[in-house]
Amino acid sequence: MKNLIKISAIATLFLISMASMANVPNNSLIIEEEGKSVYFHLAPYSKASSIKITDKAANTLFSTTVSDQNYSRKFNLDQLETGTYYFVVDNPQSSVVYTLSIKDNKVTILHKEEKTTPPVFRVVGDKVIFSLTQNDLKKVEINITNSKNAKVYKESVSVDGSFDKVFNFENASRDLYTITIKDGNTTHYQDIKIG
Repeated sequence: MKNLIKISAIATLFLISMASMANVPNNSLIIEEEGKSVYFHLAPYSKASSIKITDKAANTLFSTTVSDQNYSRKFNLDQLETGTYYFVVDNPQSSVVYTLSIKDNKVTILHKEEKTTPPVFRVVGDKVIFSLTQNDLKKVEINITNSKNAKVYKESVSVDGSFDKVFNFENASRDLYTITIKDGNTTHYQDIKIG
């Protein structure tokens, strides 16, 4: 019986750790069969993502910011001349660059480069664990708001290169909370639903 309890505890810890290491959902860029069009779908995994299309000379041809939703759009590239273009998606968790080639009235994906940022938040039950290490990290500002956008917690902390904190929501009222941590130019977000 004791072995069964130990095995169950180990299996639970394994599943929690695997869930916290799960990959960020993928974006998809699909080439249309006819004409010079692409269909893009952004998985809803960050507070904000910027999407832009640039040419080889780094001129921006299209730019938008998408917040908190499923984003799908067909891009008609008929006006673009033969050449190389870049379809770029940036958010706090990853950066994806699709290299597109337009030739003979046809679009081809030449290359996809994806850089992911390790998650700084992990949710375990009613606790949120935040861990960040940056050589130039000097100060972080923490705000926690509820579903009515009212601040329930605020703190400014001086740090020396790394910052670790556990937020315990075990005794919090039933609500949806958003943790916002700003470290200079970057803002990290995490939602947690209690109850």
